Amino acid sequence: MSQQLSFLIHNLPHLLIGFPGQRPGGLLLSLLLAIVGVGLGFVIAVVVGSGFQSNLRLLRWLCRLYVEVFRGLPLILLLVLIYQVAGSGRFGLNLSPRVAAILSLALYSGAYQAEIVRAGLRAVPPRLIEAARLMGSMPWQVYRLVKLRYTLRVMLPAFTGQAISLFKDTSVLIIIGVAELMTVARSVLGSDVTNTPYWVGLYLTVGLLYFCIAFSASQLAQSWERRTRSRDLIHSLANY
Repeated sequence: MSQQLSFLIHNLPHLLIGFPGQRPGGLLLSLLLAIVGVGLGFVIAVVVGSGFQSNLRLLRWLCRLYVEVFRGLPLILLLVLIYQVAGSGRFGLNLSPRVAAILSLALYSGAYQAEIVRAGLRAVPPRLIEAARLMGSMPWQVYRLVKLRYTLRVMLPAFTGQAISLFKDTSVLIIIGVAELMTVARSVLGSDVTNTPYWVGLYLTVGLLYFCIAFSASQLAQSWERRTRSRDLIHSLANY
């Protein structure tokens, strides 16, 4: 037990921030990739989710095609297609593993978030939209200040769940050599057979790290939702 504990303590910095000369890596890199992937995916989702409400049939069809294609592909297959096919130089693109990972995560996350945005936009009460228009708001102001804001508020649990899911999905980046948490854990064990007794404790530690981040993100989202709900209640009482 003492040897396993010493092994974990010795390699914990590698799991958290990566190996020297390859930083950021480990848990830190997983977090960064997930945050960037979710952020870019949200930008895509806003465009695609809004496209579902367009009067142009072709635009609605293209948005549906994007969602169905990227939501239907497994992330691991999408990684292979982007890194080894599109980014291999055959089409004039030479993508590093990290860039390919970010593109894959953004496209994959954007497809799921687009459905969330679409559902949120459809759930906006018509009276809010009409009230904003009666006050003289421009269409882009109605969209940004009423529709999108309402969508973010009511769909926060769904967005949080998608972000947590994408963070855990970064573990598949091991197949293209990105030095995220699972890749570092595998490298720590290496091919040395003397490290066999440590693999259970090491992967339990990796699982604990994933859990801590996911749980923290969930609690932060719930706290933000409670504060927002409290502000809305105080605002309603003051107006009453």
